[in-house]
Amino acid sequence: MTSRDDILSGAHARIEEIFVDHKRFRAAYRRFDECRASFGHAAEPECLLVMGSSGVGKSTLMRRYLLNTPMQRTDEGLQVPVLTATIPVPATMKNMAASLLDRLEDPLADRGTLLQKTRRLRRLLKECQVELIILDEFQHFIERDSDRVILDVSDWLKNLISETAVPVVLIGLPSAKRVLVANEQLRRRFSAQLHLEPFGWGDDASRDEFRRILNAVDLALQMRQPSGFADFADRFHVASRGLIATVMKLIRAAAHRAIRENAPRVELRHLARAFDERVFPEDRRPNPFLDGWDGSVITTPDPEPANTSVSIRKSTGRKPRLGDNLHA
Repeated sequence: MTSRDDILSGAHARIEEIFVDHKRFRAAYRRFDECRASFGHAAEPECLLVMGSSGVGKSTLMRRYLLNTPMQRTDEGLQVPVLTATIPVPATMKNMAASLLDRLEDPLADRGTLLQKTRRLRRLLKECQVELIILDEFQHFIERDSDRVILDVSDWLKNLISETAVPVVLIGLPSAKRVLVANEQLRRRFSAQLHLEPFGWGDDASRDEFRRILNAVDLALQMRQPSGFADFADRFHVASRGLIATVMKLIRAAAHRAIRENAPRVELRHLARAFDERVFPEDRRPNPFLDGWDGSVITTPDPEPANTSVSIRKSTGRKPRLGDNLHA
């Protein structure tokens, strides 16, 4: 017989596992597929830069795409059709190589000179039949303290693409575009770009898609009664500024509370409490889930200030080649 604790545990776990696909993600998947299809067929690999503010779903996009292309172990060895990694901090050439080697299960990922790591990486990319590399947190190519572009790392990546012909997808904040401004050859490689934006409220199509997402999440919760999230989509938009990550954070927190109370559905009072507890104080707006909210505040995220000025850090006197015996 299933205990109440088991039922609650399963319900809470289900809440955390909820993922709702939508048009923007599906369009991005197609772009990823096009890059991957260029491997071994195009004159040069098709690369892509994906940019968006925090919370639009960039990292989720990478993780979900990987679910459809998992690594496999065969009699011939490890096969990794899509290799993903997060660009480390600090983003040195050796750290980049080590991060990719680790994802390819190299037991000596942290050992050796840059030359040795790069040679092993090139060999493993071929042996593991890698057809696409996806790198998250591209903005780490800009030093945090000095705000300068790390040119030698971007050159190393450019040369890796040239030498292996493996297409690369870079994912990062809009500020990461400054790296391409600083490196003309890398900019040519990543002329194809995709911008992920928060959901707006100014046009019917965006509002309708936002409501569809809320309705899909409502169904996925499997509460005893529908919560009717789509009926107060305007409240969700004000609370989240159109960011799906914030929407999910609020719904998960509210749903956990509703389940603990044995409520049949998520109610506005649960969402109001989640807003007070989960929205950062500096982002705080009038709580749109309270009864007194008049619907007068419809906002979107402030655009990230454009910054086209570029400061460059170079650690060597010339651009590094992939086979150089460099120590980063």
